[in-house]
Amino acid sequence: MAAYLPLSLAILVSLLAAAVASDHGDYSHPKSGGEKKLVVQVEGMVYRQSCAHRNSWCLDGATPLPGAKVTVTCRDRKNRVMAWWWVKADGNGYYLADLGDGPPAAAYYKGDPAKACFVRLLSSPDRKCDDLTNINYGIQGAPIRYEGKGSPADGYALYAAGPLAFRPRHCAPTRHY
Repeated sequence: MAAYLPLSLAILVSLLAAAVASDHGDYSHPKSGGEKKLVVQVEGMVYRQSCAHRNSWCLDGATPLPGAKVTVTCRDRKNRVMAWWWVKADGNGYYLADLGDGPPAAAYYKGDPAKACFVRLLSSPDRKCDDLTNINYGIQGAPIRYEGKGSPADGYALYAAGPLAFRPRHCAPTRHY
């Protein structure tokens, strides 16, 4: 038994050295010192779906839902959650999530915030209209797209998600029985 002690001690020391030297995906200390931080903003709209189009992806007759909350989640280059933010829509149902002075573009999954970040519905201030819908993947995670405003090379980029919606909890029947 005592013969295995030096071997097990050597293995333990080598594992500790490997753990210290490994990359943990921390974007605050990039490998190359010249990488520029990327300021990312995500915009979109949140609506109240009309009863006429309930259980569909149709937003005809939908009205903006002021005060609705959404989350923006971004993943790192190893596809782990890097950060998430919640933002509240203004009086017109519009939200603009400023993700702040974030990591360089290389720290995002596949090196692109459009592939790394998504938006989900969080909550509705209207108790009569607070059922989540999966319109534009509001439950699963709506993908974002680059809007052509700003440039990731310059350190700023504006992205957008498709319109998201909550639906009314109760709607009047469409047929008389």
